[in-house]
Amino acid sequence: MTWSLGEIEGLARKAARGAGFDWGMAEEAGKAVRWLAGLGLPGPEVLDAFLAAYDRTPHAQMRPMDVTAPTWTAAGGPLCPISAGAALCDIAQDAGLPGDIAIPECACPLLLIPFVAAASEDGGHALHVVWEGGEFAFASDIRGHATVPMALMGRAVIRRGTAPDLPLPRCQLRYDLDSAPAARLTDLARRTYAPDTEASRTSGAGSGLSDND
Repeated sequence: MTWSLGEIEGLARKAARGAGFDWGMAEEAGKAVRWLAGLGLPGPEVLDAFLAAYDRTPHAQMRPMDVTAPTWTAAGGPLCPISAGAALCDIAQDAGLPGDIAIPECACPLLLIPFVAAASEDGGHALHVVWEGGEFAFASDIRGHATVPMALMGRAVIRRGTAPDLPLPRCQLRYDLDSAPAARLTDLARRTYAPDTEASRTSGAGSGLSDND
């Protein structure tokens, strides 16, 4: 099924919230997935895999423990790419990246890439990110490729400066999302809906026990 980028963003945002993100981080997840889908990269599918693997995992265990260190780690093992990405953007807005940042265990590294792009723009300097499944560079334009976009784990390194010549990705306005990941993300999104109550059931349009004829 073909989805608009706005629909992709909304689905990703609600699914992330349903999986335990607070609304602010869920917004970040939605924007990241939309950015990836706009380049034809499998952002929705990677988010689906990430949320399935870490559903309702306390995010305190997956946040960077010390963002002033050259190596970012989390208390509970793999680092959440969305939490790490949001921290990266905060640093870029405040003072810029002081040097290279290594993330030895980054869950679903593809989800980190949109945040590196935003950090490059916010900080006003070129950034280059490499992981086992691909490479992207951000300066005057976006260049890069993902050879293993669905990788569930990888070592990511974010460097200041330009990168070797990389291909220009193609932009698109819609995204083809298979029914299986769409259904799983929709199931997570449903967790954000308020549960039915007796009052809501009886007051709904076309329902209830009263007869108004």
